[in-house]
Amino acid sequence: MTNIDFRSLLKEETSLRWGFLDQESEACAVVTTRMELLYLNFACQSLVPVDWFSRRCFEVLPHEDALCALDCPTIHAVQTAEEITVCEETLRFDDGRAATLGTAVIPLRKSDDRAKAVLLFRTRDPASDTDVFTSQLLSDAHDLRDRISG
Repeated sequence: MTNIDFRSLLKEETSLRWGFLDQESEACAVVTTRMELLYLNFACQSLVPVDWFSRRCFEVLPHEDALCALDCPTIHAVQTAEEITVCEETLRFDDGRAATLGTAVIPLRKSDDRAKAVLLFRTRDPASDTDVFTSQLLSDAHDLRDRISG
């Protein structure tokens, strides 16, 4: 009897669909409504352990708040937003470093798989102008959405 590894097959299929995101220099993730990670581009894979596939983002990303899933603006945006939404979150790494991320949630209107949204992550310098940062992130997210739907 042949033993089929369906998880590996799903990961391969998803990689074929979303592999173009590896061309992005910034971290990108494709998530389901339940925040399961379907695809991480190369830039994003450095943020999480190697066994990230199909785990929920809050289980693998080093969030500053251990209970972030209870009140996470990114999760809320993935579940409800119809337009691109920018959220902010803080990651805290094992070495004590903290990074403030701007996250552009790009809702997927029609998808042939379980994908609900693409997340575009960008590190924000706390001293930077928030409005300028948000405006540029939104602009880049719109460009990425155009490539996704193109």
